[in-house]
This record gives sequence, structure tokens and C-alpha cells, in this order.
Amino acid sequence: MQKISYKNIFKILFIYLIIYIPIALTRFSDIRNEIKYYAITDNLIKSREFFILKYFSELYPDKPPLYFWLIRFFKENFENFNFLSILFGSIIPSFIIIILIYNLFTKLKSEKFGFLVAISLATTPFFMGISVFLRMDMLMNLFITISLYYFFSIYFNLIKNSLANRVILYLSIFLGIFTKGIAGGMVPFSIILGFLTLEKNLTFLKKINFLAGLGLILFCALAWFSLIYLQPEGKEYLALMFKQETVGRIVKAKTHIRPFYYYFVRLSFLIFPYSLFWYCGVFHYLKDIKNYRSWNYLDKIGVIWSIVPLVLFSLASGKLDIYMLPLFTGMILLSLNFFIEIKNKKIGKILLKIISIILIIPFFINRFSKNRENQYKKFLTIPLSIVIIFGVLAQGMGVFNRHFTLKPIVFQIQDNRKIYTYRFEDFKNIEGVEPKIKDSNITNIQELEKIKEILKTDNSKNYLVIKSKYNEKFNDVKNLKLKFTNNSYSIFERE
Repeated sequence: MQKISYKNIFKILFIYLIIYIPIALTRFSDIRNEIKYYAITDNLIKSREFFILKYFSELYPDKPPLYFWLIRFFKENFENFNFLSILFGSIIPSFIIIILIYNLFTKLKSEKFGFLVAISLATTPFFMGISVFLRMDMLMNLFITISLYYFFSIYFNLIKNSLANRVILYLSIFLGIFTKGIAGGMVPFSIILGFLTLEKNLTFLKKINFLAGLGLILFCALAWFSLIYLQPEGKEYLALMFKQETVGRIVKAKTHIRPFYYYFVRLSFLIFPYSLFWYCGVFHYLKDIKNYRSWNYLDKIGVIWSIVPLVLFSLASGKLDIYMLPLFTGMILLSLNFFIEIKNKKIGKILLKIISIILIIPFFINRFSKNRENQYKKFLTIPLSIVIIFGVLAQGMGVFNRHFTLKPIVFQIQDNRKIYTYRFEDFKNIEGVEPKIKDSNITNIQELEKIKEILKTDNSKNYLVIKSKYNEKFNDVKNLKLKFTNNSYSIFERE
């Protein structure tokens, strides 16, 4: 059994230090999602409740409470709560995922292969973006990865099939559910059952006490639901939670309704620059499905981890790109399995050259490299180029903030004036990070003529905050002066 190299761990850590951390420190939070979570956390702090979430005065059963407990801790105890919430809620879970993946596939094949899987995942742009974003998806992905790490480690005798390890496996699945919802359980269970089916070894479920594990997860879930039920609004909250998390998201979604093939098309962007290998790999393995018995373990894991949860997510009514995050490990694995199989063939060299030309940097590195025929090193130029590109972009977050975020808009609001917004209801979330702006001073108006009339008749000094695409609609309002505008938002001042 091969061991991981601490030298490679420091290489991965270096990427986090030069890209992930600087971006998280400097970028301004997204008003619709991240800052909304701070607003929900504020209500959690005020209500002193732990299991019932509220978005201002409305019940918010969309998400479980674990992630908000984490935010609450940092918001109550630290001034720099925004960075710390992202650090412990997304960046550190992301780093642990990479190390677990590196460890697992090093033991299953080789140190070189394990590092290739880990570094490829760590430099997938979408994965990098979610790692510096305040969302619970990366934390859920961590618990999913831990559960699968323990399952495969037990299956391949990398660790003992002890009671403690089995408990960690099932508790991790519950924590995944307790972080984001049903997907936290659906993904690991579908992969475990799919892999054992492909292995024709469903009897292994007895060895890991599968039914007892389900019982443990069910017990934890019932305890959670009971604590909700005991709250004053518990019955209503549970009814909304089951309706929105099951029927609402899986069977009959009200938003984000997409066709069945939506994810398969979007993955060209989501797992770029490895998507070309993944598409070709999926075609290759599906074409060879009748010979699945001759596949090695890594082939089976890559196919199951990629395809089975993808089909289940595709069957759901509501679809979002970020739902694919837990599948990235399997998709990278399948891509690399396929690349290794065809790396010395003409098609392998062509695919690698196409990606190198698209990214430009690998093309020039490989052109002048002394190891031009070493396909492994040529492949490593892909994650290297991503590191270079994002390392440069990380230095430009100040420019991005000024031109595309609300940061300069908020800076313009100097006093406690009345704030009007036009078709921008999300702006009320700003109270979650800017205490000087109170929700009582923010009024959102949906009708254009109505807000124009209010601005004309309200003689007090006030602000109008809108999306920049609506700027021209307010040119005819007297005494309304444009104070600042960027590519996304604008603030007007009533003189």
C-alpha cells in the first residue's frame, strides 16, 4: 500500500494559500445567497432558537440548520465573521476533501495517480469558485466524501471494518443530510449501492451493518424532527420542510425547472477543462458496458460516482449547477481513467492537445518542455495553467468588487436615510453584513410608475438602489442624482 507524499500536500496547500485564501479575503459577498444567509443567521441569533430558521418574519425551511449554527458562532464572536465563515464553512472542507481523495486513490492505485486526481479536482474552476463561496454545498460534499472514503476504505481493507468506522460512515451521511437536505443521503447511498451492484457483492451490506446504519440515520433524523415539532411553529415548519424539500424540489419544483438532459449539457462548463475527457470517457464506458466485469475497481468507481447520481439528479424536477458538486470527484476519476487508457494512442494525444490549445499556457509549456513525450507531465500542465490563471485573477478582486458588486454602493450610504429599491427585493439582505442599514428603512417597489411617483412626492433626502440595467427608466425624475454606478448596480440620491 503506497503512502501519500507530504511534499504533494504542501503543493496543494500552496494553491489554497495563493488563490483560495486571497479571493475569500477580498471578494464582496453575493447579495442574493451569501448575504441572505447572514440575514437568516441574524434571526437565529435574535430568536435564540436552534432548529427553526426564519428569513426576516417568514419561516425558512429550505435548508437544515447545521451550516447556520456555524455562521452564528462566528457572527456572535468575531468581527471578521464573513471570512471566518467562508474559511471554516467552505475552504477548509474543500481542502479536507482534496486530501481524502488524494489519500484514497493513492492507496487504491499509486501516489502519482492519487495526486493527479486530487490536483485536477482542486483546480477545476467551478470547484474553486464554490470553495470561496458562502454556501453549505461544500460542507455537505465533505460529509459525502468522508462517508464514501470510509466505505471504500473498509471495502478494500484499507482500514478495519470496526464498529467505530461504520458509525463514522453512517453519521457522515446523516451530517450531509443535516447540512443540505436529502441530497446528502441520496448521493452516497446511490454510489454505495451502485458500486456493490456492479461488483455483484450486495451481501457486503451485511458486513457494514447497512440496516443498522439506516436505523442510526433514521433515529438522528427523528430526533431532529421531534425537536422542531416541540417548537411553537414546529408543525407548520415541518409541513413546509417536507413539502419544499421533497415534492417541491424533486417532484414538482416551482423554480429552476430544467429538461432531463440539462446537466449533461452544462457539465461541459462545470468540469472544464476536464469535460472533454469526461464526455469521451462516458461514451467509452457505456459502449463497453457489456464487459463491465473486466473493468478494474477504479473504472467501476468512476462510472458509478459519475453516472448514477447524475441520472437521479436529472430525474428531479428542479435543477441547479451547484447540485453537481458532489459528483466532481467521480467525474475527474472517470476522466483520468479514460486518459490513462488512451494516453499513448493518437486520440489521447489529440484530446490533450485540444485542451492545451484552449488553455494556451499548457500549449507553450509542452512545446518547449524537455519531457514532451511524457503524457503524465503533459497532463499536469493543465492544473498548472489553472493555478497561473487564477493566481493572476486573485490579484484583481478589488477591481471586480468595484465594477460588479454592491461594495461601492454600500460605501456611498453614509447615514440612516430612507432607501427605495426598484425590483430589487434582495437588497434587504444587506442588513446581515451592514448593521448601519436597517430593513425598516428599505422599501422595495415592483411597479415603475408607483416608485416614480413616490420619489417625486417624497421630499426627504433618500436613496434609490437599483440594478444598472434600469438606469434609463429614472432619467425623468427631478432632483434625483446618480451617485455611483457600475456594471451591476447603481445608487441615486434624492437632493
